[in-house]
Amino acid sequence: MSVSVCAAPIDSLDTKDYKYLFSRIRQSKDNTVLQKVYLESFLKKAKAGQDWELLVTAYKNYVDCTDSELKIMYTDSMLIVANRSGSDKLIGSAYLSRGIVFYGLKRHEQALENYLAADPFIERSNDEYLKYKLKYNIAHEKYYLKKNEEAIQLFTSCLEYFKENNARAYLNTLHSLGLCYNSEGNYGKSEAMVALGYREANRLDNHDMDCYFLHLDGQNQYCKRNYALAIQNLKKSIPAIEGQNDYANVAVADFYIAKSYWAMKRYREAVPYLKRVAKVFDEREYIRPDLRENFELLIRFYKKENQPKEVLFYVDRLLKADSILISTHDHLYDTIHKHYDTRTLVQEKQNMEQLLANERSMKGVLKISLTVLSVVVALLLAWLINRRRQDRIFRKLLSENKKEAPKVVRGVPRELDIAPDTVTKIVRLLEKWEHNMKFLERDITLPALAVYLETNVRYVSDIILFYRHKKFSEYINDLKVDYIIEQLKTDRHKRLFTHDALAEEAGFSTTQRFVTAFKARTKLSPNYFSAKIRKELEEKEK
Repeated sequence: MSVSVCAAPIDSLDTKDYKYLFSRIRQSKDNTVLQKVYLESFLKKAKAGQDWELLVTAYKNYVDCTDSELKIMYTDSMLIVANRSGSDKLIGSAYLSRGIVFYGLKRHEQALENYLAADPFIERSNDEYLKYKLKYNIAHEKYYLKKNEEAIQLFTSCLEYFKENNARAYLNTLHSLGLCYNSEGNYGKSEAMVALGYREANRLDNHDMDCYFLHLDGQNQYCKRNYALAIQNLKKSIPAIEGQNDYANVAVADFYIAKSYWAMKRYREAVPYLKRVAKVFDEREYIRPDLRENFELLIRFYKKENQPKEVLFYVDRLLKADSILISTHDHLYDTIHKHYDTRTLVQEKQNMEQLLANERSMKGVLKISLTVLSVVVALLLAWLINRRRQDRIFRKLLSENKKEAPKVVRGVPRELDIAPDTVTKIVRLLEKWEHNMKFLERDITLPALAVYLETNVRYVSDIILFYRHKKFSEYINDLKVDYIIEQLKTDRHKRLFTHDALAEEAGFSTTQRFVTAFKARTKLSPNYFSAKIRKELEEKEK
């Protein structure tokens, strides 16, 4: 006799408490029909009780139990309820949850927007767990943007709190630090984080992160050229990661397996894994800067195999990947090492299309080729226009001296309400301070400069605005950037400095602040300026 197992009607769950319903939601994750009943019952009970926190939790349950874009809809509901409650804690938590959802969907700009929106509410809430959870998630965005130093600082600040209060978050943080050290090229420290992660997992009897530590160890082994061990560890890590529907890290594992085979010259064994990465890109549009090489390797393989149709297919994919990287990684894109720039790709595409045209003269093929080529030409024109703009700015910077025409700044006083003798004294001391390059010190503040100039902060601020036509922070940053530009012009050794070294040289507290200040001052990225000046000036010096 067969037994029919049916979900209990919602009404029969009215007497159950929230703890019971919450545990059933978690336990029924493999039975979506039954889980939906418990979700609806929890939500119905929270609405009836008019409890804002439980109502936010009810929608959070839906977020945790739903896939893809529907998650965003439920975080919107969380936010609506939280705003009605007026609770800083609930509003901050809702924004944070929304950011985490966007991060999971690889929509990083929207993730960061929500994290920043959460910050003031969480700060006012005095909820320590939310504060560290927000720090942790912002750190992941910084890691994603290759701001490794800042990410490491944030992750490290979370470590002790999570160690005492949340075992899984603690293990996640150890893993995240390992990722940052790997990204920096410090594989020894990354391996140390992996080893510590395993030890702590055993101590805590929590092995949820073991597959990710193995995954990271595989990447470290690849970077250390232990290719066989890299392949072994990465392959072992995939089933558990697939079980968590983490397609992004599966793609990363496939990529480094393929790279390991490629480095061992086992090209045909690499190709299936490269194609798996390409499939994730087709289905999810998931791409990050290091995965770009995936398409370059496929193009290289099929060129050698003399298969023009396959070459053309992956050239198209590479162009699409570049388009996504440009729109979402403009701050990173100029640091990506590209073996196929846009012009080369255009030529490659034309060559392959010509081969195909010789083999097949179908009108459909020609029409598709022309459409694709028109897109490529549009991309090329945009690239050329931007490059010409950058060249004009670069040549202006190269030819001008340190002095600049004063610019109009809102708020500049027509007259200084300061005694003339005092103004003369302050300006003289300020010029001495500039001449002695005191601006290269780290963490310069307006009060500290006022002490040096033997006056008060208002006088300093007004005089800088009046005579330098800049507000204090812009004035300091521009002096530092101008110093670096002059050093790059005159000192060939400093043209080989990394951004970290240049930031240190100029007294910036972080590399990112240096990059931001450089772009604000010059409208160019430091990468572009450094590469251009090395090329042009070193040609002249030959």
